[in-house]
Amino acid sequence: MEAFTFPADVARASFARRRIAALAEREGLSGQALFDFLLAVGEALANAVTHGSPYLEYDEVTVRFGRFERFVVVEVIDRGTGFGSSQVAQPNELDGSGRGIPFMRLLVDELRFECDDGGTCVRLLMAIR
Repeated sequence: MEAFTFPADVARASFARRRIAALAEREGLSGQALFDFLLAVGEALANAVTHGSPYLEYDEVTVRFGRFERFVVVEVIDRGTGFGSSQVAQPNELDGSGRGIPFMRLLVDELRFECDDGGTCVRLLMAIR
């Protein structure tokens, strides 16, 4: 897997998304699948910066990219404390936030989370069609 890190700020997250786009295109992801994948990746990056970086720009977010069989895979890893299973459920329609995870689930073929004391890893998989 190819890996890079960036300081946890929004401008750098945009750069990371563009880098992932180039890598995904290189591996054959295109069209609507690429668009959907990058939307979900953007949400994961924004969550890592906003919710997973307790020291703000002094934190780093790690991104790993790879291709396995017919899937491109991105892992977004932050140093936040993680979240409970209630945040993975469907949000209340009156809540001001909490729609990112259900949104990501709709966009990619597979979405996984690993949370521990060291942070959170969000793994997004999209089939190359």
